[in-house]
Amino acid sequence: MALVVRGYKTELKLNNAQRTACLKHAGAARYAYNWGLHRYQEEREAGRKAPNAMSLHKELNALKQTELPWMYEVSKAAPQESLRDLEKAFRNFWKRCQKKKQGTFRGKLGFPRYKSKKHGIGSFRLTGGFENPCTVEI
Repeated sequence: MALVVRGYKTELKLNNAQRTACLKHAGAARYAYNWGLHRYQEEREAGRKAPNAMSLHKELNALKQTELPWMYEVSKAAPQESLRDLEKAFRNFWKRCQKKKQGTFRGKLGFPRYKSKKHGIGSFRLTGGFENPCTVEI
């Protein structure tokens, strides 16, 4: 018996307030990803162990109170999930590096890059108060 996995795409018809809220969430997710990538690079250059997603999230929460009060306007899940995505990107990068050394990987390695507004508005993922986690691409 085969397991059937189904995916559904749904188009959202947003009013201006909802669109603004989605854009804020996408911007917060992009900011968190870029901030986490910068912190990761700082730690690696200093010769310290690279931070994981949870430690980065704790640092970001501490910054929210002083330097980033605008982050309180969005759900906590959007930046948290983007930091998890960053952690997964690094895990995949180091796995490919290992395979490249062994000679079993032939493609480009692709160090994680900063996210930009130039390549689309962005996306974010929300978890928590839903039946299923939801990903929104704008």
